[in-house]
Amino acid sequence: QVFCLPWCHTAMAFSGIYSKYIELCGAIIRPPRDRYDAKSDLGPSIFCVSNKTYKRTDLTLRNPHQKRIRCSHFEPSTMERATRRLPAVIYLHGNSSSRLEALPVLSPLLQRGVTVFAFDFAGSGLSDGEHVSLGYFEREDVEAAVDYLANSGTVSTIGLWGRSMGAVTALMYVARGHHSISGIVCDSPFADLQVLSKEFAESYLQIPVPKLMVSAALEVIRSTILQRANFDILDLAPIKIVSECTVPVMFVAAHDDKFIDPHHTKQLYEAYGGPKTLEMVEGDHNSMRLGTLQARVAAFLVSELISSDQPRRWYSTAP
Repeated sequence: QVFCLPWCHTAMAFSGIYSKYIELCGAIIRPPRDRYDAKSDLGPSIFCVSNKTYKRTDLTLRNPHQKRIRCSHFEPSTMERATRRLPAVIYLHGNSSSRLEALPVLSPLLQRGVTVFAFDFAGSGLSDGEHVSLGYFEREDVEAAVDYLANSGTVSTIGLWGRSMGAVTALMYVARGHHSISGIVCDSPFADLQVLSKEFAESYLQIPVPKLMVSAALEVIRSTILQRANFDILDLAPIKIVSECTVPVMFVAAHDDKFIDPHHTKQLYEAYGGPKTLEMVEGDHNSMRLGTLQARVAAFLVSELISSDQPRRWYSTAP
């Protein structure tokens, strides 16, 4: 018969939890990559929406770290273009995703006279990069896209539409005081990555864990991610900075989201310093957003893009 001292049980338990947390680190910074064929999966470069002709231009940008960012700009064909400068929305995809995620939002935006710019974040899709950072470094990819559009001579105003990681990226970007953005849509962002990591752990381990062990294991996550991906999870807390944001925003969250609980979006909505609205929808984190919501989002963005040179309309609505 083998006897184990109480500290042995603790050590063995922590060892098992430690290995699970290392797996969780990988899930955070190196989730499955969305690999696709740009030529076939992005569709034809010339296409029609409601009997009007549009074109897709594929290009490559370099972010401040000189990583190649694969992009696509969807806009009216030369014959259909009403004016040289048109408003543009940059779509920011979620984790384990790519610019393909922007395809369903093309129709509601293009039909309203707004061009769509989509790209794969560094570490995602076909872009360079080994890791993702859930918004920390991704905001620099947004900076590269904004600079490109602002200097293109064909864009009048710019909005951001982000989902999950992309929504956090939008908040992190505008919090830096970028006044070139007229409006943002944030679908299912997290408020604090450390809090989300604790929630992930509880769901991932599926066993009750003493708070002391949780704190120790979270420090393992923090140090591992800092070493492997060069960012501190404590710096990914939009809830601490959104009170300083003034860009009009529409928040979106799904009632049955078990991945990023809706309380994250609600907290961000309450703390946000600028004009804001909140849309609660049916479904979960990865549910396809219905056309009615896409239409409301598109209408919100169009309103802000068109009125960006006029006095801001301060409003706050929630269901």
